[in-house]
Amino acid sequence: MENYSKMAERPQTLVWHVNDTEDQKKIFDYREVRKLKNKQIDVTEPFNQVGAGAFRNITKVRRVVLANSVTVIGNEAFRGCTMLNKIEMSKQVWRIGKGAFYDCLRLKTINLPWRVKRIEEKTFKKCRSLDEIVLHDNISYIGDSAFLECESLTMMVLPDQLEEINFRTFCGCKNLETVKLPMNLKKIGREAFYNCGLLTIDFNEQLEIIDESAFLKCKNLCEIEIPPNVKRIGKWAFHGCTRLEKVVFHHDPEYLGEWLFNRKNIRVQCKQGSQVDQYCQRYEYQTEYLIDA
Repeated sequence: MENYSKMAERPQTLVWHVNDTEDQKKIFDYREVRKLKNKQIDVTEPFNQVGAGAFRNITKVRRVVLANSVTVIGNEAFRGCTMLNKIEMSKQVWRIGKGAFYDCLRLKTINLPWRVKRIEEKTFKKCRSLDEIVLHDNISYIGDSAFLECESLTMMVLPDQLEEINFRTFCGCKNLETVKLPMNLKKIGREAFYNCGLLTIDFNEQLEIIDESAFLKCKNLCEIEIPPNVKRIGKWAFHGCTRLEKVVFHHDPEYLGEWLFNRKNIRVQCKQGSQVDQYCQRYEYQTEYLIDA
């Protein structure tokens, strides 16, 4: 069960100082939201922040426009705005908090300002209608479950600076068919693409770790090739990929977890006598031996 700031549940007792009055006015919080009656809400000057939980569960909101004065969107600011279908974001926004758009079921597109460098945990979790988002190359971090169950996404191009795909980042993106991995990616985390619709995956050469259940139940994958720098593949990494028929290893990773693949239909291409070959014999996977050039 996710928690959010108590400030979004009831008014807080605040200690006011003379010099703080103007600063307090700059936060557009849940009290400001409740004053408004329209389905479109404009957050204008002097506000420079949308407060934590400000719009949480305000289902009447259809459209939000943020003025250029707004630079920060707080944690879970729009969580549960199930009718929100458009947000015009200030180009000055540099921080979008955790779970900011969690459960915005009708939000279809979003343009991330260039100043945003991080997509925090659960930012777009369960945005089931989201079908277009451009992750610009200034983004260097994507948090756990950031796009979990974004069922309308079909394609993602990940930013070049990204070195890790975290826990359940794209879990449950059932229609996500194509992902372009960044060239500097080193780790694909646990359950990162669990139950996705991937048709193929081209791993980058710098990849070192494919973690536990990373591609579990990706039922449309047919063929994969493990790049030479991969040192570790966690258990069940490709288990439940029922159409997967061909896996190619040109080297021996340092660690291979339990039951990487389903046993039915799989053919593992590897070097005879290699550790991968021995692993396949143990789990009764069919092997084909590569011939050195």
